[in-house]
Amino acid sequence: MLERTSEKPYSALAEKKSVTDGAYAQVLKMILSRELSGGTVLQERILCETLGVSRTPMRETLRRLEGEGLIIRSNDGSLMIRLVSLEEYLNSLEVRLLIEPHAAFNAAKAMPDDVVKRLRRGLNAIAPKNAPSAKAHWKFDDQLHETVACYGGNPLVAQIVKDMRRLTKMFEQQKMPERNAPGWAEHDALVAALEAHAQQRAADAMTKHLRQARRSILDTL
Repeated sequence: MLERTSEKPYSALAEKKSVTDGAYAQVLKMILSRELSGGTVLQERILCETLGVSRTPMRETLRRLEGEGLIIRSNDGSLMIRLVSLEEYLNSLEVRLLIEPHAAFNAAKAMPDDVVKRLRRGLNAIAPKNAPSAKAHWKFDDQLHETVACYGGNPLVAQIVKDMRRLTKMFEQQKMPERNAPGWAEHDALVAALEAHAQQRAADAMTKHLRQARRSILDTL
């Protein structure tokens, strides 16, 4: 009897976590895609209706996003999408320049060939001749950086990269929504280094890629 009744709370908790995780993923996607733009005041009721969830998982989602620094609380207590400053953007890129080239160096050796082939297929799909959308560019940019970080050999570094990329992406979406993700040639150089398992080439390609992103923003603003 005890064993049977104990299954229900665990099942309910798992279901609750699943709903909360789903709500979190959807709101995060809305922030990073600029569907919820910087400075937007969040209305819990409208978000619940939009995503079809109750208030409890939505409140947990908003607390989580606030804890991650993606939304902030204003003086009147309302929650709003964080506006990322140029200084924060440049600081995030500086951190990424310190750790992502090293992750690329390690990934060039550790990444399995089938994973590299998936990256190549994804890159070919957004080749300039195919006139890809900005959304397709960003999707591959996420895939490439997250995969490199995953095979970089350090889970903590992978999490830092993920957090810093959110800030840089939020800034670019807020300040330059018309800008495509970084150039295809930069991605091609990095993927080619991964294909050759050329560690230093991969590190150098990542460094060039991030520096070019910084230069492009500064030249445009």
